[in-house]
Amino acid sequence: MKMLTATGLLVLASLTTTVQADDKPPADLGPRVGFLGQLDLDWGGDKVATVFFEDDDSQNVTAGQGMAVSVGAYFRPLASSPFEIDASVGYKFSTTAASNADIGVERTMLQLGVAHHWPNGLYLGGGVVQNLSPTVDGDGFFEDIDFDDATGYNIEIGWRWVTLHYTDMTYKSDLYEDVDASHFGVRFTYRYGQKF
Repeated sequence: MKMLTATGLLVLASLTTTVQADDKPPADLGPRVGFLGQLDLDWGGDKVATVFFEDDDSQNVTAGQGMAVSVGAYFRPLASSPFEIDASVGYKFSTTAASNADIGVERTMLQLGVAHHWPNGLYLGGGVVQNLSPTVDGDGFFEDIDFDDATGYNIEIGWRWVTLHYTDMTYKSDLYEDVDASHFGVRFTYRYGQKF
């Protein structure tokens, strides 16, 4: 609830804050509205499975790791405001190096965020992340583990198209213990937009 309140306040601030002073023209913060595509590479979270190989090597699968592909849109309500709102939907998955098994974690992601942009390309942001139907896929080697939808928060700092981010999240289920799905990651973002 606190994160939702904080996000709401940031959205409100984006509607009212401007960077104009002394009648100077606003800094060029780029396109005000457009589409975005994102690729995340994430690491972290509790171990949910271990795969053993024939050469006696092994690989752990954790709840927060994986690669995510997302698409969405962004909008800066005022041309002179450094605040931007973005929303996206994506798919996140992880797998192992096993050639005969596809064991991993998969989930659908919904994200809503607010970011403060500076003219030099630096930005700082945060928001709410929801994972829908997080599932540990046993691929027939063990029974799939299904968790409830989970909501967490994300903070990020980036420059131009590269972002470092941290997401705090917990997976819960009536049949299993709570699992920490928090993770750190690197995000690459492609934006296509226009000024108006």
